[in-house]
Amino acid sequence: MGRPVNANGERTRQAILDAGLQTFAEKGYFGSSLKDIAKLVGVRESALYNYFSSKEALFHAILDVADEKVDEEWAAFLAEPMRDARSVLERLTTRVLEIFCEPRRQYLYLLMMSDGLRLAKAGQVDLTARMAAGAAPFKGLIQRLISEGNLRQGDPDLLFMVFFGPLLHWRQIHAVDPMNAVIVGRDQFVRDHVEHFLHGANGVAARRQSPAAGKVAASRTGRSSTRRSRVRARNHS
Repeated sequence: MGRPVNANGERTRQAILDAGLQTFAEKGYFGSSLKDIAKLVGVRESALYNYFSSKEALFHAILDVADEKVDEEWAAFLAEPMRDARSVLERLTTRVLEIFCEPRRQYLYLLMMSDGLRLAKAGQVDLTARMAAGAAPFKGLIQRLISEGNLRQGDPDLLFMVFFGPLLHWRQIHAVDPMNAVIVGRDQFVRDHVEHFLHGANGVAARRQSPAAGKVAASRTGRSSTRRSRVRARNHS
């Protein structure tokens, strides 16, 4: 087979990237071959070498394209005015979940979940560096919200983990059960997540006393007061 009819070089390159990502996700990086990818694209295996020198080169090109797209999106997001922490975090959460649902990001997630550690041990990918690079702009956002008085002073690294932990859990649920109530009710999840985060980050939850706790405290205070009164009465008698 030759190149697909009426396809220019850039279109073919993108088709190879898409087919490579899909194949790696479905068969695993180590279980895939360039022959599998060429078959999915509809070209000879030899044609792939016009674009990528090896399976490893194709894999790294897939990561580079994904990273570039995300970097561009977040650069635009972080450049927007940020007047209100709640609205900023709700927009941020919504966009993160939208990205998680994109087919290419789902394929990449499946690939890294199945082969990420093995790829790291083989020296094919630096997971620590990738996680640090992905987290950097969001830690910067957390620091900005702190400096502008929208969040209490705290460790940006820890606040980042507190904020993104539930989103990563949401992503896991989405991969396993896309019809789960928390996935279907995404908008409600966004509002609830940001509400809980802001209460914790602002220290509101720690200062608030639940009705039940208030009753217990009042009961203890009442019993203590009664005991003191009885002691005073015995002392005077």
